[in-house]
Amino acid sequence: MAMEKNEMMERYIYEVIRRVPKKQRKEIQLELEELISDMMEQEGAKLEAILTKLGNPREFAQKYSGRHNYLIGPEYYGDYCWMMKVFLISALAFHMVSIIFQAVFSPGLLLKVSFYVETVFTDTLISLIGGFGMLTLIFAVFERYNVRVQIKIMKEEDWSVEKLKAWTPSKLPPVPDEKARISRGDCIVGIVFTLLFGLLLVFAPEWSAGIRAGDGNLKLVSPFNLEAWNVILPILVIDLAIELVNEVMKLLTGRYCKKVMISEILSGIAEIILSALLLKALPFWNPNFVRELEEAFEVKVASHGDLLFYWNDGLISNIFLIGIVTVTLAEIGVTVYRTCRYGN
Repeated sequence: MAMEKNEMMERYIYEVIRRVPKKQRKEIQLELEELISDMMEQEGAKLEAILTKLGNPREFAQKYSGRHNYLIGPEYYGDYCWMMKVFLISALAFHMVSIIFQAVFSPGLLLKVSFYVETVFTDTLISLIGGFGMLTLIFAVFERYNVRVQIKIMKEEDWSVEKLKAWTPSKLPPVPDEKARISRGDCIVGIVFTLLFGLLLVFAPEWSAGIRAGDGNLKLVSPFNLEAWNVILPILVIDLAIELVNEVMKLLTGRYCKKVMISEILSGIAEIILSALLLKALPFWNPNFVRELEEAFEVKVASHGDLLFYWNDGLISNIFLIGIVTVTLAEIGVTVYRTCRYGN
């Protein structure tokens, strides 16, 4: 059964305005409604013919954004550029804060050429290149995955290259329920946090704990076992990369659906497995953490009133693991519920 006229027009307009800046959506929506109505009156054609003439809503939305797509395919280029801006700003802000922090506690570093070469230039350049490559790879995979899905859909039909590229209004997906839409802001927060946390763990794991300035020197005490960091770091990076892919997937999809649900489940399972490996199988925590804190801050942890008195590698690992499993299962549960309830 063909779609009702109003519903078909609503689907088309929604697919256009969801790809333009939020502040322009209402205005563009009104313009499109007026444009389609005028075309129907002037040309006397059916709505489907009018929408076909306007073309694929993805391409139509580009007329409002004025972007030119060269690096990534047209479907993901806008999101790719936007994500790259978020990463670059986050990475530069992180390195700027790190440099200022080191300069405040160790002013002598400002007089060393090696500080500018190794810390200011080299570390910043490596993080920017690494993040650029990772984001480009993620979007390239999404681009290829989308092509494979399209081919699979058309496989059972008698199709050609022209049919595969052709767009008609009948391909418009339904406007999702309000509760089925994924908040763009939540995805942004998740992506920025993942990027900043990854940069911290890769380039400055020692900056994660107690700090004391004494005798012109900066003293750092990390709760992590930095001696085993070469074994721990690759697993952490894999874990963060999986989480980043999942957040980007949700951001690009914009709604709860089976694809997002599968991504959330798989990333959640990977998160639990990798967290268990880090916290229970590897020497993740610094075994001398309390003693080093005592020496750095010139204090003594000797009574039950001191929080660090209860520091224990096994206990801390269990607390973190329980928290990770609880939060991960809750996120999976919310995604499955919203997908099954509203995702159709």
